[in-house]
Amino acid sequence: MKRILVFGMLAVFALASVSCGPSKRTTSVTKGEKEVNLIFNGPEYRSDKKYFRDNGFGVSNDMANAKKIAMQNARQAIASMVHSTVKMLVDNYAVTQSADGSEYYDGNDLEVLGRTVVETQLSGLEVMEEKAFRQNDGTFRYHVCMQLSKDNLSKAMSNAIDEDAKTKLRADKEAFKKYFDEKIR
Repeated sequence: MKRILVFGMLAVFALASVSCGPSKRTTSVTKGEKEVNLIFNGPEYRSDKKYFRDNGFGVSNDMANAKKIAMQNARQAIASMVHSTVKMLVDNYAVTQSADGSEYYDGNDLEVLGRTVVETQLSGLEVMEEKAFRQNDGTFRYHVCMQLSKDNLSKAMSNAIDEDAKTKLRADKEAFKKYFDEKIR
């Protein structure tokens, strides 16, 4: 009995000492390394209820090329985010529609429509902020934060369903729009 009591007290002490107070993690810095200030990394540069946001950077001897690289990187990051979000929403919507006891609903039409809408909406990306730096070696480093309106994406998806007769017949447009708007924001 005494052994159990001692073991229990040690366990409580061990748990208390592990969980008390914030842990201070130190990152070792190798000789010659410097901490890098991350640009466009604050909460105002992250996706929120209104926008998909991401940033990119590019380095080149020519500032125009550095800008092109940065913008392409940001576009690709947002495209990937939006594609995966729309695919997940369409898949979940299809499951929801099939689960209501009626006929099986195949979301392939909506998924294809979603890909098409995303591709056209990506042309509506807006530059939120940009910064350019000339580095010591003469090259240019360009940073850009871009955003895509979730509201515009929702409207475009709704309009695409209206225009595609086959999908319109198989999908409840209002139910999909409501579901899309709830989940995307």
